[in-house]
Amino acid sequence: MNSPELPTAPVVPAARAQQLRGAGRAAVVLVLALLVSLAMAGNALAASAPSQTTVQISPVDLTQEDTVQTVTVTVANASRAPMTRVNVSLRGPAGWTVGPQTIDIRRIDAGERAHAVFDVRVPTLRDGFRMYPFTATITYNGGDGIGTATQERVLTSGEPVDSIAAARNNVGITTLASVAQGDFDGDGNSFSAEALEAVEVTPGATLEGAGTEFTWPDVAAGEADNVTASGQAIEVDDTGSQIGFLVSGSGLNATGTVTVYYTDGTGDEGTLGVPNWTGVGANLDAEVVAATKGRNTPEGYGNENGTYSVFATAVEIDSSKTVDVVVLPGNSSIHVFDMVIS
Repeated sequence: MNSPELPTAPVVPAARAQQLRGAGRAAVVLVLALLVSLAMAGNALAASAPSQTTVQISPVDLTQEDTVQTVTVTVANASRAPMTRVNVSLRGPAGWTVGPQTIDIRRIDAGERAHAVFDVRVPTLRDGFRMYPFTATITYNGGDGIGTATQERVLTSGEPVDSIAAARNNVGITTLASVAQGDFDGDGNSFSAEALEAVEVTPGATLEGAGTEFTWPDVAAGEADNVTASGQAIEVDDTGSQIGFLVSGSGLNATGTVTVYYTDGTGDEGTLGVPNWTGVGANLDAEVVAATKGRNTPEGYGNENGTYSVFATAVEIDSSKTVDVVVLPGNSSIHVFDMVIS
C-alpha cells in the first residue's frame, strides 16, 4: 500500500526570499521607531504639563550672625500619584556651610507634603545692602511625572537706595557756564543743556520710549543727573511687566545684568544693553529718545558735527509679583537717567 504523499512547501526563489526577509526587518524597524516616537511624545507631554510639585524654603534670621540655624525645605505633592525616591538638596550663598548635602525622602503620597531639614551656618555679614540666595533642588519619580523641581529664596541685609534719584552720582549735562562740572565719559565731556533744550528735553520733561513714560532729571545743569551703574540696589515696591530704562552709554561695551528681587523672596535676571551716546556699541535696537548735535567739552561747546543721544530700553519682569529691589549692572559705562516699572 502506497503512503499518501504529503504536500510540500512551495519553493520560494532566492530573490523573493530576500525581499521577504527585508520586509520583515523593515516591519521590525517600523515598530521600534513607533515605540520610540511614542516614548518621546510621552516624555514631551510630561515635560509640557504644569508642575504639581511645589517647594518652599524657610527663612534664616540674618540678625543672628555666627550661629547655626535650621532651614526647612517643604515639598508638596498636589498630583494624583505618589512621589517616590525623592531627593532634596539645598545650596546656600557662596561661602556658607550647608549640611547635609542631600536628604532622601522615600515617599510622598498624593496630596501630602514632606519636610527636609538642613543646618546652615550664618557667618558674620558684610556691611551695606547684600543679597543671600538659597536654592532647593528636588528630583523624584512618579508624582506629576516631570521628575524635578527647583525653588529659590533670596534674603537681604542692609538697606537699598530708596530711589534712582537718590543714587545719582554723575554729572552728564552742563551749560557753557558749567562745563567744568561735567564728566559723562571720563574725559570731561558732557551733554549740552542748550542742545537738549533745542529738542525739548528740559529738567522735569516727560519723555516716551520703549513703551514707558520717563521723567528727565529735574535738576540744574552741572548737578548730578544720572547713575553710573556699579551694582547699586534700588528700592522699588511696584508691579508691572517690564522695567524701562532711560539711558546712554559712555563706552562701546555698556552692557550688564540687571537683577530683580521680588517681595516673595524670588528673583529674575535680564540683560541691560546700552548704545554709546554716539549711537554705536551694545544693543543697537534701543530706541532713540533724544538726539542732540554737538556736546560740551572741557574747552566749551564742540564736536558740532557729531550726534549724541539718549535711549530707552526695557527688561521684562514677572507681572504677577511685586518688585522689591532692582540691582543695576556693575558697568560704569552704563548711565541711567530714569528707571520706571510699567
